[in-house]
Formats: sequence, structure tokens, C-alpha cells
Amino acid sequence: MRSATPVAKVRQTPKTRPTAGASIPDDLGVKREIRLALFEEAIQRLLSERENRDFVVFEMRGSPDSYVQYMLHDGGLFGEVGSRGWNPEGEVLDKERVAALACLGFEGGGLRANFARDHLSQEPRRLACLTELLLGAAYRPAPDFDITVLTKSLIATEAAQRRGLEVDA
Repeated sequence: MRSATPVAKVRQTPKTRPTAGASIPDDLGVKREIRLALFEEAIQRLLSERENRDFVVFEMRGSPDSYVQYMLHDGGLFGEVGSRGWNPEGEVLDKERVAALACLGFEGGGLRANFARDHLSQEPRRLACLTELLLGAAYRPAPDFDITVLTKSLIATEAAQRRGLEVDA
């Protein structure tokens, strides 16, 4: 005789779930966090000094035509992404990259014109994240890419050092 109480078979779920980023090496996440901290620190310095026409440029190391830059003007913040259209042999960004930059609010580009957006947020962390997104959208770098930071004061200091070396020579 069978029992009148039905027994449902319930599939047991695993006690642990695999993490979404388990296959990504940890050092890539660390490298990104270091870049974001670098962006944030340089942007914070730019915004705290509040000098009109001051700027910061984040250039992909080894590729001087691949950059994002911010400039203060009249209390606002202006941003540009290099279009790669300034060099005679320069290759302008393809339509997909242009569309990605437009989604981030940056328009223009082409020959002899960069992608630009004015009146950006003046929150350093938000701008740091935007910088990472812009570099990815425009140039599709490897996950472990390096950045060179250029500022108005750094360029002035290097120019003064070069002049000093020329005078001494």
C-alpha cells in the first residue's frame, strides 16, 4: 500500500555560489584601482587649486595621441578625449567608438578636432571613473594599461629644468 502523502523531490542548491570574477586574475583589479586612485588624486589637485586654465592630461603610456584631459575655465570643467585625427597618418576613431563616447556625453571628433564635453561634474571620484570609461570607450586598452599624468605645473617645472640644463651647457 502506498502512502497518501505525496513526497516532492526538491533539488538542493549548492551551499556556495561561484563568484562572477573568479576567472579574472586579482592583479588586474588591483591595477585598475591604482589607476582610479591616480586619476582621483590628480583631479583632486586640479580642482583644489582652482587656477583658471589649469589642466591635467591622462595619457596612455606609449601612445601620446590616446588621452583624456580636463581643464578648468571660468569655474567650470571642460573635458576632451583625443580623436587621433591630428597627425597626418592618424586614424580617426571608428563609428562604434564615436557612439560609445557620445553615450558618455562627448561629441565632436574627427580630423583636427577632439571629442569634448563642458560643465563636467567636479567630484574627483566620479571624474576618475569617467576617465577610465572614456579611455576604454575610445581606445580599448588592455586591462593592465599604464597612464602618464601631465599637469601644467609639471610641464612648467620640466621646461625650467631643460632651460637650466641648456644654460649650464
